[in-house]
Amino acid sequence: MAESTLGKLAKWLRLAGFDTLYDTPPPDWRRLRALAEADNRVVLSRTHQVIGRLKAEQGLLIRYDAPIDQIRQVISYFHIGPGDLEPLSRCARCNRRLQPADEAHLQNAVPDFIRQHHVRFNMCAQCHRVYWRGTHRSRMASLFEHWFEVGA
Repeated sequence: MAESTLGKLAKWLRLAGFDTLYDTPPPDWRRLRALAEADNRVVLSRTHQVIGRLKAEQGLLIRYDAPIDQIRQVISYFHIGPGDLEPLSRCARCNRRLQPADEAHLQNAVPDFIRQHHVRFNMCAQCHRVYWRGTHRSRMASLFEHWFEVGA
């Protein structure tokens, strides 16, 4: 679970396939602790006051400003390897697992050009956002690989 100061980190973790709750209100250690306990989550926070009020196993103080450094800190802390990623399996906005899109929903949600050039579409059941395997997929795969480069 990422607190409100870590929106980019939450989005990238979701795009990598990790179930990541993004708590948008200003950080409040009582609320964050309750959410962490209710869902058995670890709080990712930039706020010393929040982390100081959580049990040691409930929080990780994110020390970096740059999202790539934040991601690498999370990867190291949780011992995540490249095989643990499920790229583009979750909605970047809602965190829900994506499902195959039905043809009726595509008519209004996807431009004709995209529908003519792509066969497989996924969508979020919550926000109805539609995803497809566009040119961004290979760029994102390279970015995900970059997360695990030693000394980068």
